[in-house]
Amino acid sequence: MKKVLIVDDDRATSAGMADVVEEWGYEAEVADTVKAGWNSVSKMVPDVAIVDLKLPDGSGLDLLHRIKETYPDVSVVILTGHATVDSAVKALKVGAEDYVTKPVDLPRLQVILKSVEDKQMMKQEILELRRQLQKMGALGHLVGKSPRMQKLFEEIEMVANTDANVFIVGESGSGKEVVANTIHSLSRRRLKPFIAFNCGAISPTLIESEIFGHEKGAFTNAIKRREGYFEVAKGGTVFLDEITEMPIELQVKLLRVLEEGKFRRVGGNEEIYIEARVIAASNRDPQKAIVDGKMREDLYYRLNVFPIEVPPLRERLEDIPLFSHFFLQKLNETEEKKVENIEADFIEALQQYEWPGNVRELRNVINRAFIMARGPSLTVECLPDKLLGARRRRTRDGVMIPLGQPMEEVERIVIEETLQMTDGDRRKTAEILGISYKTLYNKTKKYKAAGGGDDEEDDS
Repeated sequence: MKKVLIVDDDRATSAGMADVVEEWGYEAEVADTVKAGWNSVSKMVPDVAIVDLKLPDGSGLDLLHRIKETYPDVSVVILTGHATVDSAVKALKVGAEDYVTKPVDLPRLQVILKSVEDKQMMKQEILELRRQLQKMGALGHLVGKSPRMQKLFEEIEMVANTDANVFIVGESGSGKEVVANTIHSLSRRRLKPFIAFNCGAISPTLIESEIFGHEKGAFTNAIKRREGYFEVAKGGTVFLDEITEMPIELQVKLLRVLEEGKFRRVGGNEEIYIEARVIAASNRDPQKAIVDGKMREDLYYRLNVFPIEVPPLRERLEDIPLFSHFFLQKLNETEEKKVENIEADFIEALQQYEWPGNVRELRNVINRAFIMARGPSLTVECLPDKLLGARRRRTRDGVMIPLGQPMEEVERIVIEETLQMTDGDRRKTAEILGISYKTLYNKTKKYKAAGGGDDEEDDS
């Protein structure tokens, strides 16, 4: 049964509404002040709160703000006299679901409650669908069924509908901007702009103007006033990527702006209030960046209200099949050429690579393979040489060796793969293989004479 709280100091009105609402199948409770109303909200967490604008100890708008900040899923309907309809309209702008005027139009109230109930049911269905998609390995533009990605999905779900600042850490190409965009798209700001800005991709002298805007004549070539990203993203989200590349002196200004909630354009005096959420990201370890003087510690703690770590692709290799099919599907949707399948050994090759460029590199490999494909499937022949070492590839636990090879060839493969693993360090390779340095040197010299290996000394 849905719960309705009625907050009105006119006890006859609230009691009458409670009786009618209960006849409609709702559980009703009444309160007559802002304080009593808040206590009831905290105690029962209603589905709907019907709040009078004028209460003995304050404004119903104050109660509305407090409810929406603490219990954003509670729908608030404003109760108002005809003389205060303008205030009710203002309430709609800050989160009220609807309003009714006194004397209460009961049929209209019933329609509003039914509409609220339908919206809440739809929201629950969407949440359930999102959970199902999450289990299948998708959330927004993110994909992944690995435990690391499922944990990431849960963190995104927790923080999306809040206004908390988020600090995302992850290697280049791991998907930090996609995470930020997903947070935005799942938030109540989703209909407003998402503005992404890479602090390391623009001249330090222009960053301040890009973020905060400038007035005409503020500097050379400032021929007209320009709004910065904080203004353009009004009501939306500003994503500051690679925040550790922002000049320290500008970090000082950003900290002050975040603390005061307002800023001035470059060369201007007008104070402009921030209405955008801030999400920051870096491919550096923030603590090391602080020690290295790349980031102010106070700014970090201001931004790091909710930290999120995006795992590198090499730590979630089980997600590679899902990513590969996802990227292939996108290509099939946009290109005239169609490639419907991915062969198993293609996926196997992908999972044996370390992916220093992470998801971005994987997407590029799939794009290349799509272009190279001559049939209906992606095959190992479509992969670049760096992923395939003459049809044998190092695995995370050892070396893959084709069956039916002579023992001498097996020995050569093992030695060459171990040399590759140690970056050519022969002494370390000899130690790993349990042979003398001289034996290893003689064998590699022999391979060189036969057309393979490298006989230069390396005593590193």
